[in-house]
Amino acid sequence: MESAVAPLAAVLELNTDLLLNCLEGLTDGEAQRRLAAGGNSVVFLAAHLADSRHFLAARLDRPRDNPLGSYLGKARGIDDIEIWPTLAEVRGAWLAVSEHLLAVLDVVSAEELSTPNAHRFPISDTSRLGMIAFLTQHDSYHVGQLAFLRRQLGKPAMAYTRGVSRTA
Repeated sequence: MESAVAPLAAVLELNTDLLLNCLEGLTDGEAQRRLAAGGNSVVFLAAHLADSRHFLAARLDRPRDNPLGSYLGKARGIDDIEIWPTLAEVRGAWLAVSEHLLAVLDVVSAEELSTPNAHRFPISDTSRLGMIAFLTQHDSYHVGQLAFLRRQLGKPAMAYTRGVSRTA
C-alpha cells in the first residue's frame, strides 16, 4: 500500500467496524425512525455511507455494483426515498463494499493517487488522494452522527471494539 494512503485506509477500516457497532441491537423500525426535530435516520446514514464507498471505488476506476442502488435511486435526500432497505441488507452492502474498497486502496498506485480528480470537494487538494482524504472525513462525520442517533434511540453508546460484528 502506498504510504500516503495508508493512514486513510486505517481510518476507513476502523469506520467499517464503528458503523457496524452503531447498528448493533437496532431493529429495522428503530433504524428508520427520525428524531422529532428532524434530520436523518440511522438506515439513511448507513445506506448513504455504503453508497459513498461505492462512489469512491468507482472514482478509483474499480466500480462495484451497489445492491442499495435500487433503494437510493436518484434520491437527493431522505425525503426522496420511498422504500427502505433492511438493516441486514445495509450491513451486507457495507461489508462487501468496505472489503472491496480496502482491497482497492491496497493496490492503488502513487501515479493514480496524484491524478487530478474531476469531482470537486471543498478542499484544496484536487487529486485522487485528496478525494480519498475528503471522503474518509465524510465517512467519520457520518459515523459520529450514527453514534449520536444510537444514543437518542435509547441504546448504549457505540463501542470502539474492533471486528466484533463483521459477520453479515
